[in-house]
This record gives sequence, structure tokens and C-alpha cells, in this order.
Amino acid sequence: MEVKNNLKELRLEKGVNQTELASLVGVSRQTIHAIEVSKYTPSVELALKISRTLELNVEEIFSLK
Repeated sequence: MEVKNNLKELRLEKGVNQTELASLVGVSRQTIHAIEVSKYTPSVELALKISRTLELNVEEIFSLK
């Protein structure tokens, strides 16, 4: 199964750029970009960090296709 996400849209709604989000969750900007373009599926830990940072439920960001 493929994990789909709407991270970019939600991140932009929150007014956070890729670099800021990456710094807040402890990864590189390139990792955030790779997640947004579905080149990389984050670990559960990273998905949870992203959701907490954006103050969203993980299911609002990520879903199974």
C-alpha cells in the first residue's frame, strides 16, 4: 500500500516553510520535500512529530491509498 499525504497544503495553511518544519522535527529540508512529493514515506515517529508540530491529527496529513 502506498501512503499519500497532503503535507504541503497543510504546512502552507499553517504558514510554515519546509526549512522551518524540518528544523522543528529534526530532519533536513530535503526530507520534508521528499515526503511532500511522495518520494519518501516517513517513519511513524516522524509522522507523529510532524502532526504534533502542525497541531493536526496524523490522519489529517497521511492516509493509505
